[in-house]
Amino acid sequence: MIEPLTVIIPAAGAGKRMGMGCNKAFVSVAGVPVLAQCLKMLAETELVSRAVILVAPHEIAAAKSMLRDYGSEMFPCLEWQVAAGGKERQDSVANGLALISETEGYVAVHDGARPFAGRDVFLRTLEKARRFGAAIAAVPLKDTVKFRNEQGLVVSTPERASLCAVQTPQIFEIGILRQAYAYLKQHPFAVTDDASLVEAAGYPVAIAEGSYENIKITTPEDLLLAEKIVQQEKHGTE
Repeated sequence: MIEPLTVIIPAAGAGKRMGMGCNKAFVSVAGVPVLAQCLKMLAETELVSRAVILVAPHEIAAAKSMLRDYGSEMFPCLEWQVAAGGKERQDSVANGLALISETEGYVAVHDGARPFAGRDVFLRTLEKARRFGAAIAAVPLKDTVKFRNEQGLVVSTPERASLCAVQTPQIFEIGILRQAYAYLKQHPFAVTDDASLVEAAGYPVAIAEGSYENIKITTPEDLLLAEKIVQQEKHGTE
C-alpha cells in the first residue's frame, strides 16, 4: 500500500514572463485557473491527500476564495491550505515544509503551473523516491545542447543521451528534504529546484520517467499549448 502524499506547491512568483500582470497560477486555461486545474489533477491521481499552496502574502485571500469556488466540484476530497510564500522559490518551499509533520512520510514539491503531470508520472516518481529516498520526474532532451563562453562561442557539446530536462513532481522522504534545507541555512546558494539542494546535501536523487505533456505554463505560447491539451483530454473522455 502506498501512503498518501502531501504536496507543496510554490506559487508565489510574479509570472513576469507570462506578461499578463498577474501570478500565472491565477491565469485561466479553458476557463479554469491554472492552480485549480493543478489541484484537480492532484486529486485525480488518488495518491495525494493534502496540498500546501504558497502564494504571495497579498494573494492569500484571493487564492483561498478561488480554490473554494472550484474545489467543491473539481477536488472535493482533497485537503488544502494556503499560506504565505517567500521571496524566492526555496523560501516558499521552506515555509510549506514547516507546515508538514515528520509523520507524513513523503512529500512532493510540484509547480502550480504544471497541471498536466497526471497519476502515472506521480506514481513512477513516488516509487523511485520510496526506493532511493529522493526522486524527480524528467524527460530526455530532444535538442542538442551546447556549452558557450562569454563571447558566445561554442566550448563543447555534451552527449545528449546523458542529459534530461527536469520536471516536477520532485518527491522526497521528508527527513531528507528537511536535512537539505538545514544544509542550505549553513551553505546558502541559489536553488533552481529542490533536487539540486538535496544533491548538494549529499543525497542520491533518482530519475523517474516524466511526460512531454507535463508542461510548465510560463509564457503565452505555453497557454496555447495548454488549451490544446485540455481540448484533447476533453475529447478523449467523450
